[in-house]
Amino acid sequence: MSDQFGPKRPLGVTIVAALAIIAGTFDVIGGIVLLATQSDPDVADAFGGAGIATTIAIMEIVLGIFMLLIAFGLLRGNAVARIAATVVQALSLAGSIWIGIAQPSTLATEIVSALVALAILMLLWSGEATRYFKGLAPDQPTS
Repeated sequence: MSDQFGPKRPLGVTIVAALAIIAGTFDVIGGIVLLATQSDPDVADAFGGAGIATTIAIMEIVLGIFMLLIAFGLLRGNAVARIAATVVQALSLAGSIWIGIAQPSTLATEIVSALVALAILMLLWSGEATRYFKGLAPDQPTS
């Protein structure tokens, strides 16, 4: 990529953005499916009623759209998107720890989830990523 288009995006940032696009897409699809099936008695009972299922479905769609916005911001080098992604991953990490302690039967999957959140945080805050979000060339110091 030439310098006229800005600094080259690090592979780690691209990976994080791709994961956010995938997660956001699945959240939107899951929310739409839940919204479409919330009147099914089995689905409604699983969520404690159709109203709660509808609320969760809408929240999931909104979260998915938020994740997609974060992803596209990361791809453009937007520092606000980097902070938003950091907050989301920090909450995910905290949630994984809490769920792993509260529900020991889910510990294996929560460990994987926590490790993924940590990897994403490391990729977002690597030296390459910091230079990218500051608009610096790969060989420029960050200070």
